[in-house]
Amino acid sequence: MGLYQDNFTGLSELERLAAMAHDPVRVHEIGADQWPLTMMACGLMASNDEEKLEENFDIYDIFVGQTTVAARKSSLIQLSRFIAGRKGEGWKAMIPYATQELDDALSRKAATYVVTLAQPGPTEPLAGVQELVTRLVRDEFTPTTLLDAILSMADMRVLPLLQPLFEVEADRMEEFLMDLTTTPNRLSLTFMLQALAVYPSLAGEATDALCRMAPLSPVILDLALPVPTWAFEKPTPQPLHGWTPAEYFARMLPELQPVLSADQLQRVREAFKA
Repeated sequence: MGLYQDNFTGLSELERLAAMAHDPVRVHEIGADQWPLTMMACGLMASNDEEKLEENFDIYDIFVGQTTVAARKSSLIQLSRFIAGRKGEGWKAMIPYATQELDDALSRKAATYVVTLAQPGPTEPLAGVQELVTRLVRDEFTPTTLLDAILSMADMRVLPLLQPLFEVEADRMEEFLMDLTTTPNRLSLTFMLQALAVYPSLAGEATDALCRMAPLSPVILDLALPVPTWAFEKPTPQPLHGWTPAEYFARMLPELQPVLSADQLQRVREAFKA
């Protein structure tokens, strides 16, 4: 840290701001108008260093205290454009925006950028999804907005990457189900059915989640999502199939009947207008 303190004049603006943010003495010298760029700088400087990335979580908490949601959203959007323009390089810089943000909508937006902009690895074509699933399993404080963003992809290629979630303790899965507000699609509803099969004691929470999800879309879609989006000239999702809610309820019924009570089943039927 001393190197940064003694050589500010020889560093780029991004390096200078990142250094100040990591300095417990100088961090308070950063003005509110500088914080959006500062957080971008911190993320980009640490995107290839897991230890420094974790340090940015504490810095993001200060960022929240110094800025408005609008300012943090602007910072995230600028960061996402920077990363897309560099074909996903530095994508982990967006993780603190997803995991530490207090505004659910902004956290979900950041998580969506992570899963759609992440640079694929040699054996990780959906590296962003794998990263967020790992964090959901490993850290009980990781918000369910990350799972919302993953399931909203509506791409069944994601399903195998979700399997670690079915190995968590029942109380952690209960948190997932209680907070889930994703759209109903083939991926999200398949996830719900698998959760019910593994955790039948959570039938009440699953019923509530299904009833919350059902009104959020008039069509249950199965999509092929262009990921990463920067690799496509026109990254338009391709619908593979679509069902009305009533049609999809009929598909789910054989798996719901053995687990849900008659009252719970009727609630889901009414939510899907079946």
